[in-house]
Amino acid sequence: MTIKRLLNSIAFRISISIALVVASTTVTVAWLILREERHVLELELQKKGTYLAEIISHQMVEPLLYEERYAIYSLFQSSMTAEKGIVAFGEVYGLKGEPIVKVYDEKLKPPHVDKAVLSGSQSIILRDNPALQIYDISVPIVAKGLGTVGYLRLGITKKFLIETLAGIKKKLYLLSSVIVLSGIMAGLWMARKIIRPVLILNQGVKRVGSGELGAEVEVIGEGEIKELSVAFNEMSRKVKESVDAIKAAQENLIRTEKLYALGEFSAGLAHEIKNPLTSIKMLMQTAKEKNHALCAADIEIIEGEINRIDRIVKEFLAFARPAKAEFISTDINELLKEVITLSRPNMEQSNINLIEELDFSIPKVKAHPDGMRQVILNIVLNAIQAMERGGTLKVTSSAGDGTVSACIHDTGPGIPDENLNRIFDPFFTTKEDGTGMGLAIAYNIVREHGGSMEVDTAINRGTIVSILLPT
Repeated sequence: MTIKRLLNSIAFRISISIALVVASTTVTVAWLILREERHVLELELQKKGTYLAEIISHQMVEPLLYEERYAIYSLFQSSMTAEKGIVAFGEVYGLKGEPIVKVYDEKLKPPHVDKAVLSGSQSIILRDNPALQIYDISVPIVAKGLGTVGYLRLGITKKFLIETLAGIKKKLYLLSSVIVLSGIMAGLWMARKIIRPVLILNQGVKRVGSGELGAEVEVIGEGEIKELSVAFNEMSRKVKESVDAIKAAQENLIRTEKLYALGEFSAGLAHEIKNPLTSIKMLMQTAKEKNHALCAADIEIIEGEINRIDRIVKEFLAFARPAKAEFISTDINELLKEVITLSRPNMEQSNINLIEELDFSIPKVKAHPDGMRQVILNIVLNAIQAMERGGTLKVTSSAGDGTVSACIHDTGPGIPDENLNRIFDPFFTTKEDGTGMGLAIAYNIVREHGGSMEVDTAINRGTIVSILLPT
């Protein structure tokens, strides 16, 4: 299976769709959980930091009043080593914002805070500092009866919060990967279960399309898929029955047509042969009754009638069993020129004006030269005979749409509508001395070349016969 076919397959698309839905859902849920967990942890840390700041501010009252800086320093040190190390730094300021004690890690440089902010704060102020990943808390140090005696600034680190979130994120990633992988596997299994009956139906359709009528598929699946398989088998069976019935009817029709055609041929042949035989029989009976030998004129008549019978039989055989011809590269213009040369005396005798419009750039065609010469000659002679009182005969050649055409246009009386559909039928003729086989044989020859003949006629305006041959 090619990559393009795999990408275009329904099974692949369903699997990818399920995988994408599972993955997007899992990632969204994980993101929501992580965001909510971060929010909860941040609130908890803020509450805890605020609580610590309040406790430490109460503990700072006495050391600050007695200016015991070491006690303040020791209190900060104990706070930074306790509570899982969430206190990052501590600072104590006087009433005017002057620094008294500062304790912090050498690696950490707390952001500068405006003294006016410190000196003016009468409640707890919490500032988030994302750059240092800390909460900066300012608390007034209040002594009972004396009021505010200083200010405490405490830094609460987010290190524990970040580490906790990293652990949660790792677990969520692992869980999401397991869910996505399970979803993909479930999607593949579901796609295979759903698509397999469709693939089997697809193979069945291809078998029927390739001509294997009546082919049935395995009935699997549930619900509509199962009903579809059953309906396909029923349809395939009915199609085979219908086609078999049509073939039988067609064979019977062909057989009937052959018998009808044979009857028509036989009737036509019998009719054409009967006339000359009647003439011969009458001469023989006359000679017998008068008891004298046939004269030279009678023998000449009999000979002519026998030749006529011979010609009729030959034309019939030429139509019924045409000889296999060898097709070679042939120039239609050369055949047209030869036929014009052969029929020129007839044109002059009938006072017919000839117009030639031959396109010598047309390609050659695969044809039997003698057969095509016979076709063109027959059409040209018919056109000349149609113009007993003279007229114009126009012969043209052209090419286009994969065909080469030769057209013979006469200005005769045209062909009546009732005769137009019968002109290619064997033994149909409007001439007193015609056999009706000329155009029938010509039509067969053109058809053997893979071509066609078209007739365009109008009463009192003439007829155009076109010979179309594939290039």
